[in-house]
Amino acid sequence: MSFDWKDYVSLSEELAIREEESCLRSSISRAYYGAWCIARNKKGYKNYKSKDKENIHWVVINAYKNAKKKTLRKVGWNLDELRTARNDADYDEEKQVKKELAERMLILAKGVLEKLESV
Repeated sequence: MSFDWKDYVSLSEELAIREEESCLRSSISRAYYGAWCIARNKKGYKNYKSKDKENIHWVVINAYKNAKKKTLRKVGWNLDELRTARNDADYDEEKQVKKELAERMLILAKGVLEKLESV
C-alpha cells in the first residue's frame, strides 16, 4: 500500500491550529509537499530522474505553469507560491512565520488538490 500524500495536507491542517512557530513552519512545509507530490504524480513524474542537475520541483511546477488549461496553469502558480513559502519556512530562521501565512498556504494546497481532482 502506498502513502497517501493527502495525509500531509491533513497534518498541515492540524499543525496550523497551533501557535508555536515550529508548528506553523512545519504546516507550510507539509502543505507544499502534500500538494506537490500529488501534482508530480498526476503529471507522470513519480519516477523522474534528474538530468543535468535539473530540479524536479521546478520541472513539475513549470510543467503546470506551461499547461494549455488555465486551471492547470493556476496549479503551477499556486505550487510556486507554496514552494517560496516552504523555502522560507524550512531555511530562513530570520523570517518570522505567522499563523495567517500557514493558514493561507493550507488554503492554497487544498485548492491545488481540488483543481487536480477536477481535471
